[in-house]
Amino acid sequence: MSARRRTSRTSHTTPGFTLLETALTLVILVVGVLAMVEAQAAFIQSNLWSSHAATGNFLAQEVRELTRSLPRHDPVHGLNVDEGYAFGLDGLEVVIADIDDLDDLDGMRFGFNGNMPGPINALGDIIPEVALDGSIELDENGGTVPMVGWAQEIIVEKVEPFDTSLTRADAYEREVEVDGMPPLGRESFPLRVTVIVSYTTTIGGEIEMARVSWIIP
Repeated sequence: MSARRRTSRTSHTTPGFTLLETALTLVILVVGVLAMVEAQAAFIQSNLWSSHAATGNFLAQEVRELTRSLPRHDPVHGLNVDEGYAFGLDGLEVVIADIDDLDDLDGMRFGFNGNMPGPINALGDIIPEVALDGSIELDENGGTVPMVGWAQEIIVEKVEPFDTSLTRADAYEREVEVDGMPPLGRESFPLRVTVIVSYTTTIGGEIEMARVSWIIP
C-alpha cells in the first residue's frame, strides 16, 4: 500500500524552473544584452572618430595642394604696404578667387564660423555637403551647402632660413648681417604654413581633427 502511494505521488510531480532560476536567467540575459549594446556603441564611436580623422587630414592636404601654385607674396604689389607690410588679404581682396599668394592665406578660416565659406579643395572650390544617398545638398535657393561643421584655419609665418623654428614679424627685414645671418629683404624669408582642421559637433564643441605644417623656402 505504501509503495502504491509513493508511486502515485511521484507520477504527479511536474519538472520546471523555480523562481530563483528564472531570475538568474533574466539577469544573465540582461547583462549580455547590455554588454552587446555597449560594445556596439563603442565600435560606432571609434569608427566615427576614424572617419573624422581621415576627413580632417584630407582637408589639410587640400590646402597644401592649393599652396603649391601660389607665390609667397603678390608678384606685382608685394606685401600689403597699406597695412604696414602685414600678411593677409589686401583691402580689395574679398572673395576666394582674390587669393593669389601665400601671405593672403594668413588668418583665413574657410568653413564653419569662418570669414569665408568653405572648406575648400585644392582648386579653391567650396567642398559641398554630400547626403546619405550620394547627392549634393542644396539650400532653399538652389545653392550648394558647404560641408557642415568643418573648417580650415590657416596661419602663415615668416621664419629664418637657417632656423625655421624662429619666427619673425611680417614686416621684419635684415638690412645688414646680424649674428652671422646675412642681409635679407622682408619678402625673401621662407614661410611656414600651418593648417588646422576642426570639426564642430552638433552640441557646439569644436574638436581639432588635424594639424599640418610645412615650409615654403
